[in-house]
Amino acid sequence: MRPTRVILFGDGGWAAGTLARLCAEGHEVVAVVARAHPSDGQLAAAAARLAVPVIRPARVNAAASVAALAALSPDLVLSVAYDQILRAPILALAPLGSLNVHAGKLPTYRGRNVVNWAILNGETEIGLTVHHMDDGIDTGDVILQRTLPIGWTDDYAVVLARVVAAVPEIVAEAVAQLLDGRAVRRPQDHARATYYGGRGPGDEWLDWRASSRDLHNKVRGITRPGPGARTILDGRPVVVWRAHWEPTWPCYLATPGQVVGRDRRGVLVKTGDSTLLLLEVQQGDERAAIPDWPIGTRLGVDANVMLSALVGRLETLEARLGEEVS
Repeated sequence: MRPTRVILFGDGGWAAGTLARLCAEGHEVVAVVARAHPSDGQLAAAAARLAVPVIRPARVNAAASVAALAALSPDLVLSVAYDQILRAPILALAPLGSLNVHAGKLPTYRGRNVVNWAILNGETEIGLTVHHMDDGIDTGDVILQRTLPIGWTDDYAVVLARVVAAVPEIVAEAVAQLLDGRAVRRPQDHARATYYGGRGPGDEWLDWRASSRDLHNKVRGITRPGPGARTILDGRPVVVWRAHWEPTWPCYLATPGQVVGRDRRGVLVKTGDSTLLLLEVQQGDERAAIPDWPIGTRLGVDANVMLSALVGRLETLEARLGEEVS
């Protein structure tokens, strides 16, 4: 396998580990193209250690950016967690092609935040795919694909660390196959594709009418380093960092969101079908802790109660307005 000139687009630990691995294998990384607003400093720090120049274009597909990258004469373009879509002029820069690493088992799990979505969907494994980039989003031909396990209690931090640790190895293998002529391009079956959008504010709220399985997956799917799942207690938001459910727990009807049990581990909250054990919560600036709320405590917001209260307030205001007019 001959060394090759690489431009690495990326961010975070994913790209930092990949950069170190490429350099260790003797490849010449001629530039790192980092996000204009990086998620952390890991990639920049790795580039500094390895004396690799870093570029941070605000618009990577602008003519000036493309010209600067073309002047580097890359053999291969690699993208690992980069936040801008690379258009045709950049994809055509390198004779060996342009590869992307995606944390999804393509053609399923195309899009953004797929580590979170895999956990939210209760998957038992997550894919890791190296594919050629084309005009679509995660639609190009696949070179290499691996799967990593997701355990029943694995949370976002655990699965993310597992994926980040595996990225440099699969990239190194894909590059080796490409340079040795062993890489086989496998077109994706687009009819099987599933797409996921980025998660945003409001997605973190727990609906206690949902199933215990869905709530269990949601808590572990967006916990640290994510924003954490949220509910309401006495009108104030509460972050639920850890929770647990077992499929063997009994199913029965009762009031969703009500604390129905407690022990040294936390409190048991009624869900739409069973219960959920809350293990670690945080309210406001308080430290995260094991909840000790009394049985009968109500979490969340009842839309019917809120609507009834709003209607009552509206009727009161209308009556007062009528008295002032008369």
